[in-house]
Amino acid sequence: MSIAAYLQTELVALSNEARRKHPEIKEAAERVIALLRHPGQGSNLANVLSQNQDVLKPFLLACDTKNAKLVTISMGCLRELISHRAMPEGAIEVVLKTLNDIMSQGVEIQLKILQTILPLLTNYDVHGESLAEALLLCFRLQDSRVVFVNNTAAATLRQLVIYIFEKVGEEDIKIAKQNAESTPAVQAKEVNENSTSEQDNEEQLGPCALDAYLLFQDLCLLTNSEHARFLRLGSISRTFGLELVESVLTNHFHLFKQHKEFASLLRERVCPLIIKNFSDKHDFPQTMRLMRVVYILIKQFHEILAIECEIFLSMLIKLLEPEGNILWQRVLAMEIFRGICGDNALMRRIYKSYDQQGTSTDIFGDLIIAIGRLSTEKPLLIGAGSFIQDSSEIIKQSHVNEREASEGVGGLSVISSTMRIQCVDQLDKADPPQIPETYLYYLSLICINSIADGLASYIFPIVSQALHDQQRHAAEQKESEASDSTSSRAVISVFPNTNTLELSKTKEADEIVLVTTMAESAWPGLLAAFSYFLGSNLDEELFHNVMRAYQNFTSVCGVLQLTTPRDAFLTSLCKNCLPTLPALDQRSSSNTGNTTVQEISTPNITEKNMYCLRILLNVAQYLGGTLFDSWYLILETMQQAEHLLTTKLHRGSASQTGQLAKKQAGIQPKTMSPTQNTMTRSNTSQLSNVIDYSGLASGSSHQEADVLALLASFKQLFDLSTHLDLSSFQSFTRALCKLGAVGSGLPIADGKGSTAAPFLKGLRHVNKSDDKSFAIEKLRYVCLQNVDRTTILENGITVWDISVGYLIETANHPTPSVRIRMQACDAISDIIIAAMAHAEQNSLARQEETQMRVMNNLRELIQSHGHVLVEIQRMGLETLNKLLQTSGQSLSFGWGLIFEMIQSSIGTPGRPNSELSTDAGSGGDLTVASPPTKSTGLVRIAFPCLQLICTDFLSLLNATNLQLCIDTLAAFGYQTEDLNISLTSVGLLWNISDFIQQSLRDLTPYNVSDASVNRPSSGRKVVEDIVQLFPDPELSHSNLNGLWMLLLYKISTLCSDMRPEVRNGAIQTLLRTIQINAMGLDMRAWQQCIWKILLPLLDDVDEASSRKVEETPEPANTGSFVMRHDSPSKQWDETHVLLFNGLADVFQNFLLKLIRLDDYLDAWVFLMEHFESASLFSSPEVAIAALKGIQTMMKVPAVKEDSHKDQSSAEREERLARLWDTAWSVWERIGSAIIGRDPIIGVKRENLAPRSDREMTTRFTQETLTEYVNIMHHLYPILSAKFEIRDLHAFLSVIHQVLIFESSPVYRPDVDYLSPLQLAIHDALIMLNLSTIPGGPAAVLGQLTNQFLLALHSEAAAQVNSTPAPGPPPPVRPTYIALCKVTVTRIVILLDKFQKEKDIYSTGIYAKILKAFGTAMRLRYKCPPSFKHVEDIPLWKIATTAFLECIKNGILIVEGFEEDISDQRFLEIWQELVVVCRGTMAPSLPIPLTEMSLKNQASDESFDLVFLHSLKTKVFFRMGYHRVPLDILGDLVQILDHAANLYVMSSTPLATSQPAFGSASNNNINASGAKGSNKPASEVKGMVSSESSDLSFDIIQGLGITLHSTTNTMVPVGRERFAFGCLEIMFDLCSSQSPSSSTSNGTSGKDINNNSASEADIRFRTAKVATLVLMQRCQALLEAYSADQTLLGKCPFPRLRHQEISLILQRMNDLRLLPGVMIDKSSSAHPPASDKEEEAFVKHSVLAGPTGHLFYLYEPLTEAMFCHDPEVLLLLKACLRTAGRSFGLNK
Repeated sequence: MSIAAYLQTELVALSNEARRKHPEIKEAAERVIALLRHPGQGSNLANVLSQNQDVLKPFLLACDTKNAKLVTISMGCLRELISHRAMPEGAIEVVLKTLNDIMSQGVEIQLKILQTILPLLTNYDVHGESLAEALLLCFRLQDSRVVFVNNTAAATLRQLVIYIFEKVGEEDIKIAKQNAESTPAVQAKEVNENSTSEQDNEEQLGPCALDAYLLFQDLCLLTNSEHARFLRLGSISRTFGLELVESVLTNHFHLFKQHKEFASLLRERVCPLIIKNFSDKHDFPQTMRLMRVVYILIKQFHEILAIECEIFLSMLIKLLEPEGNILWQRVLAMEIFRGICGDNALMRRIYKSYDQQGTSTDIFGDLIIAIGRLSTEKPLLIGAGSFIQDSSEIIKQSHVNEREASEGVGGLSVISSTMRIQCVDQLDKADPPQIPETYLYYLSLICINSIADGLASYIFPIVSQALHDQQRHAAEQKESEASDSTSSRAVISVFPNTNTLELSKTKEADEIVLVTTMAESAWPGLLAAFSYFLGSNLDEELFHNVMRAYQNFTSVCGVLQLTTPRDAFLTSLCKNCLPTLPALDQRSSSNTGNTTVQEISTPNITEKNMYCLRILLNVAQYLGGTLFDSWYLILETMQQAEHLLTTKLHRGSASQTGQLAKKQAGIQPKTMSPTQNTMTRSNTSQLSNVIDYSGLASGSSHQEADVLALLASFKQLFDLSTHLDLSSFQSFTRALCKLGAVGSGLPIADGKGSTAAPFLKGLRHVNKSDDKSFAIEKLRYVCLQNVDRTTILENGITVWDISVGYLIETANHPTPSVRIRMQACDAISDIIIAAMAHAEQNSLARQEETQMRVMNNLRELIQSHGHVLVEIQRMGLETLNKLLQTSGQSLSFGWGLIFEMIQSSIGTPGRPNSELSTDAGSGGDLTVASPPTKSTGLVRIAFPCLQLICTDFLSLLNATNLQLCIDTLAAFGYQTEDLNISLTSVGLLWNISDFIQQSLRDLTPYNVSDASVNRPSSGRKVVEDIVQLFPDPELSHSNLNGLWMLLLYKISTLCSDMRPEVRNGAIQTLLRTIQINAMGLDMRAWQQCIWKILLPLLDDVDEASSRKVEETPEPANTGSFVMRHDSPSKQWDETHVLLFNGLADVFQNFLLKLIRLDDYLDAWVFLMEHFESASLFSSPEVAIAALKGIQTMMKVPAVKEDSHKDQSSAEREERLARLWDTAWSVWERIGSAIIGRDPIIGVKRENLAPRSDREMTTRFTQETLTEYVNIMHHLYPILSAKFEIRDLHAFLSVIHQVLIFESSPVYRPDVDYLSPLQLAIHDALIMLNLSTIPGGPAAVLGQLTNQFLLALHSEAAAQVNSTPAPGPPPPVRPTYIALCKVTVTRIVILLDKFQKEKDIYSTGIYAKILKAFGTAMRLRYKCPPSFKHVEDIPLWKIATTAFLECIKNGILIVEGFEEDISDQRFLEIWQELVVVCRGTMAPSLPIPLTEMSLKNQASDESFDLVFLHSLKTKVFFRMGYHRVPLDILGDLVQILDHAANLYVMSSTPLATSQPAFGSASNNNINASGAKGSNKPASEVKGMVSSESSDLSFDIIQGLGITLHSTTNTMVPVGRERFAFGCLEIMFDLCSSQSPSSSTSNGTSGKDINNNSASEADIRFRTAKVATLVLMQRCQALLEAYSADQTLLGKCPFPRLRHQEISLILQRMNDLRLLPGVMIDKSSSAHPPASDKEEEAFVKHSVLAGPTGHLFYLYEPLTEAMFCHDPEVLLLLKACLRTAGRSFGLNK
């Protein structure tokens, strides 16, 4: 709301309220309202109102009425006008008078007055009496008994007083601006005048300053109970007056420094006031406020009130004394001192003003002493000297409660020992507050901390800036001196060396001197106070504060180069870092060595100790550059603390951290020896080295995390050693060496003695003699961190000399424990390796210097102990290994020394073979001696060094060094301590071979003449010719060749090692090396390789394998996994296998080179005979390998162009031919030995066995036989050009006996697939080129035929699918079924390919083939099953198909040879045909109808029909050939006639067989004929013996039907369609026309007369026999039909008989006979001479015609005309009609 609206509203209210009683007020109000409504355009309302005197009239009139309501409205309007400066300035006094008049009104009016006075004085310039009047109003209201009014008035007064003094500052600013605007001359003049006036006269005060001056003076007077001079006030509350004085001094202290009048008030009014009141005994409120004023005076005005402040300070110090001073007074004094001590600048000014003057009181010193005395008043109250707790028992308390204090357990705590509001700030308290009993001591602790922190807060920034400047200057200097490589590092602030700082040249030099003096003065008192409080029971926060101050003061002393106080504080700090153990202090000096007691009594480090350690680390880090000899104290403390920390860690946790430390330290509790157990316990001192500091918070408790973090800080301190300057670094290193010497008992060479503090000596029991040395470990670490500075010379010595010298002395000295000596060796190792790695970056001269130093130190370390302390040697060799790994490429000397150190690990090496006595003159470095009796494990340490040299540094070795390397590798191969090392040594020899060969290739070509190459004599000296010395270190051709042969010889000596892994690896390496690199060998080298290295291996290995098993040494336990599941004999077999395979590969790959040797054939025979003996007298594995080796050698290598210019092609072929002939003889000899006969091709070899104690194997495995046969796969292609029939017979004889070899232990199943042996033999037969071998096809076919018959005669084949008997399965035996199947195919192919080979037929092979196939065909279902798992065609069907293929062209070819084939062979062929036909076509075939499905029966019958059709064209149509005897022809016709039977008669009805015809009534129908006997069909036999008509009775008997038998039952045959087919073939044989299909000679269905005469004769001869048989069958059937028709009447015949009679009648009607087949040739036709002759002539003529058969059967046909079957009747009529038409009797 705007001022106009507010005033109008209030004036209307005022007018309405005063309307009746006070009309003048109404009128005045209305005038003001009118003015408010029309103030004038563009004018400011506030300005308008401030210029009108009538504005205040209604309000003043209303106040005069004393009406509360009117006064309230008026006061509000007045305040609003004053706030907007709308009141006329001339009305201030009137307003103040009016306010004074209404002051007696109620509380609301009094508050309105106070609310009005404040804006009145702030918005208007009120000075002098008016100001006094306004303040007087406030003071009077402040005396009100109404609390609210009192407090409001007091607050208003405070604001007004502050405002008044603020206006003084504004006034001074205005005056300063006016002075600045004046001219410089005037300004200078004013300055001079002012300076003069300041000395002589008082400064003239302005209005505001004068008001403030008078006001402050009256406040001091009134407070001191004197009369005021300005306020006209009689008195005020002393406490309120002191508050106002304090507020003025606190907020406007600068005014008192600027104006002398104000300063004089301090000296004249304030100080007397304070002194007076201090001397009087006052209550708490006044004393507390006095203290506040005193603090302000000391803080702000001690310079202008020096004497007064000295008095005040002395008074405050005196108050600290316990005598005569109550607690709250002492507390107030301490609170003041807390403020003073917390102000660093104030403390320095006080010290400078009093202590430094020499004439004044030592305020600073007295204060420290007083505080120290106060702190020690009541030790039990703060738990001084009684706080000894284990960290595991500490419960973090937030306070020390009263119960604990009453029980005597005192302490200081932030919560229990402090006050929420300090006493000096409790202005609202009339009585002293409740003060904690330990609050006073808490304040003293705060003061001590503040003094130390204050000094540090001033010094540290100055030092930091100085260090920064020094660093920048050093960097600039380093850039300018970049060429100096030995210049030290630039100093940085991590480890500052403040000794080099020139603080006196800084602008704060005076202050630094002052602080230095203060520190020197204060350190005894501070040390005593700190030590006292550190021994008290402080809570965590207070303890941390004390330690922070402790750290700061110690750092200040160090920075200011105060050595004595610094070391004193460090000593005390180190004491507090470790727990005390009084019980052991006395025992520690006795050195009893009772480890158990010591371990049990080991103190547990507390959390306070741990925090002290952190402070110590901080101090050490900050002062590291200035500590020098004091490092020893810190390092010894760290040593003890680290042990205690790790012990605490192990005690507090039994989980992840402890287990990890044990695991990484290699602890194995179950298998530890006592020595190892002792070493294990000491690992706790080095736990910081195995702890993962990155995972402190994971999986560990808070305590464990703290311990781990502290250990990490230890490590960090040593990490920062890289920032020490060189001099400080040397001091640091010396301290570590001294610490290590004291701990291990070494004499101290520096002459200074031990600087260990007494309290540390009491704790040395924690470092037992078997512990690792803390000093050595840290010395190793810092040397590695500063490896670049260890060799820099400083003060005539290097850090290398200090550290490595001490370590070597420790390792060599007998006093230290073994563990410490080993630790020293380990440290030397790491330092040496790091130095070598760093040396690679230096110049060549520096590298040589470093390498010399390193190698000398390493040699001293390894060789000075010998075998006395093996662990030292072990560690030295490990160092050598690491050295080679890191810096081997830079080594340029000392290789001989390195090999010497490596060989020393295995003592004097020995060869495993007894023959090595002959090698003594070889010139090698290795001599024959037994290996060390006890395994030291050095071999496993030294070998990696050798391994590294052979893989990475061979290029750095000369010839002499290479020989040493080869000898050393061989020595490691001979050693039996570690098998894996021996194996690896063999592999490394390969590396050297590659290096030598590559070096040879890099050199220029070196030709060696082969003219001198001769076969070596039998007494060759292997070693003398191969091993040689290399005095010339150059890698020349001769040296390299000699080195390579030496290498091969060394490998060959390992090939007969007793350990299978070693010898097998050596064999592989040797042979592979030769194969890869032998192409570049000359003939001399080849002869050496063959006769001195390779071939002797056969005898060496064979001899070594013959040794007794018990003499074979077992390899030592190496800890590695080696499979041992084979017997020694098996292992030697593996060796033979590797050797045979490798030798065969070498001979095969380099055969073209080997045949250039003069004695090539001898080498070939030597190897082949070894293979022959191995194949016959060795185990199956070795035999197989030998046979495979022969196979490999049979591969002819390709001839490269220009590779054999010195040897012609013919000569090469001739030499190769000798090799192949030898191989063929060896193959045949091996086969002959296997089958047990003398060889046919070669000569029987005497002394075939390699040794007399061996017998030839009799149970050759199938695998061995397979590989033996496979040799021919490779050998025959080479020999095929000259392979003769003699060779073929020998080959076939061997492989057949091998095929049926019956002594093999195991056979492979061969039902579904060929066994490997059968497949190999089959492939070998296929491979033969029979075209080039006369008589070869017949021989192979005979062999194949024999193979075919194997399955039919095998008992195992017959039992393939039989039900196995209970019990274990029988062994697998060969069945030859799969072979039988593939052999059939091969026979058909060969017979087709060589069908015109006369030998096949003339030798009886063809008949043999037919007989073999016929055997399977006759067996039919009794053949062995053709499959077991993979379904296949039955064997009899396979044989049948093959049989048909054989006779497809075979019969015609046989006929074509005529007399070239003897009658005997011809007769054998047709006899076999008869046997086959009889076996496959007889009615009595073994057909298991009850065991076969109808589908299978139909399928087999269809197959038989196809077979029958083929026989018709290939056999039956050709059986009339003139060379075929009549008995064979008759047999075939008889067989065909028998096969045409559709049924047989049985005297007993078959109950289980159902008839084939329709009704059941037909079962007993009798099928009889007119003539015949009652014999069953199975007993009927017939034979066509001649061409006469007397054959009729035999034919009738052959029908198998008993005529006129009423008791027999008709049983149908199983092959109905086959019988019909046979019947039709009978008609076809008699017919003059060929069947619809093609005949055998290719003619179609034309008349036979159109064919050649020979074919006509064949057909006529066949028809002559067949027609008579057919006629007799037809006659018998017709007569039986007629006879049975009478019996059956109108009953139908069975289906089978109906079909049979119908077929006969139909074919008889269609049949046209050959002319004369039914008449005797001897009875020629002539004219009849009589009736009989005429009858005979007619009969002859009729039977000789094509329809003679109808006339022959005319009578049976006519008798059958009475049948009731219309179909049969029609056929009968047709037959008679045809007969009549033949005579022209037709219509």
